[in-house]
Amino acid sequence: MENRISSQQVAFLTFLLMLGSAFVAVPEATAGRNAWVSSILAALIGFYALAVILRLQLMFPGVSIFKIAELSLGLVPGKILNMVYLFIVWVVAILYLGDIISLLRQLFPLLPAFSLRTIIILTAVCCLYKGITSIAYLAELVIGFIIFFLVIGFLAPLSLADFSNLQPILSEWYAMAGATLYGAVWPYLEITVFALLLPLVNDLEKGYPKIVTWFIIAAVVLVFRTVLVLAVLGPELTLAYAFPFYKVFRLVEVQNFQRIELFFFAMWFTTSFIAGLVYYLGVVLGLKELFGLKDYRSLILPVGLLILTMSIYTIRSDMYFVRVLSTNAPLVTMPVNLLYPTIVLLAALIAYNKVRDKLAPPSNAAEQSMEFQE
Repeated sequence: MENRISSQQVAFLTFLLMLGSAFVAVPEATAGRNAWVSSILAALIGFYALAVILRLQLMFPGVSIFKIAELSLGLVPGKILNMVYLFIVWVVAILYLGDIISLLRQLFPLLPAFSLRTIIILTAVCCLYKGITSIAYLAELVIGFIIFFLVIGFLAPLSLADFSNLQPILSEWYAMAGATLYGAVWPYLEITVFALLLPLVNDLEKGYPKIVTWFIIAAVVLVFRTVLVLAVLGPELTLAYAFPFYKVFRLVEVQNFQRIELFFFAMWFTTSFIAGLVYYLGVVLGLKELFGLKDYRSLILPVGLLILTMSIYTIRSDMYFVRVLSTNAPLVTMPVNLLYPTIVLLAALIAYNKVRDKLAPPSNAAEQSMEFQE
């Protein structure tokens, strides 16, 4: 039962992934005063994506989405579609590494980016060599710490809030629509990566409501974050800063204490690192399924070096990353993250009986799950 995880562990990973670097940023800031409305609408799009990947996995327990795509669409079309999706997972993994570096350089501007990238990749490599269960245990270990700092983090800036900054409500519909789509991409639609992890869940049929619940909790946290940032900074400054929630904490002072945001650094770094780690794992698992390998461990270090190398050559500077790559990447990632699971689900529903016949049924569901992992 190595590398088997529970629904609760996936639920915690979902929560941490959705926070990630998006917690200190406000992707929906282009909607101005109505950014919080865009956050709610974006969460609904993300909920649709979650429902699709859960439905697929419940239809074919223990079977990889790559396998489902190949059986439903045909070997060649399925392979092509899987390769396109895996490329997007790889791109997002690079972007998450860029997010972590940009955040770290906000706090420690004199640290060299190359050294930071190398340290983070090597740390992620060590985590993956420990196994998927170790990553799941890490999520369980830090979840209480994260929630504690979330509560403190929302209470500390309340004295600076001016909720009139959120009025008028439901104005500038065009800006809201664009911000909703951008907010849906980052971070809500990024949960589609869990389609690669769900075959490893040993109690999904009974435990999937936990995943849904923690998705909703994360969505509520992100909406509250948007409301608080708008109330403190106003819509103009929220849009001007790459990490506006970080700026909010820089404004908070407790008697003689300054730079209070440093107390929350561990929370920000932990959620960002786990989000990047999940996508790194997604790339490794996707390659394993694509090429029909028995084990993913031989891929860990080469994939890590590839992510590190591409990060160095594509992310020229923090400003280039924030203003160019992060702005334009959703144009590529959103269609794939939204359409890929939808196409696979529709094909699987149409060809359900054919797919079930092609799956050699073992004596019980547990044996079937282990067969497709190996």
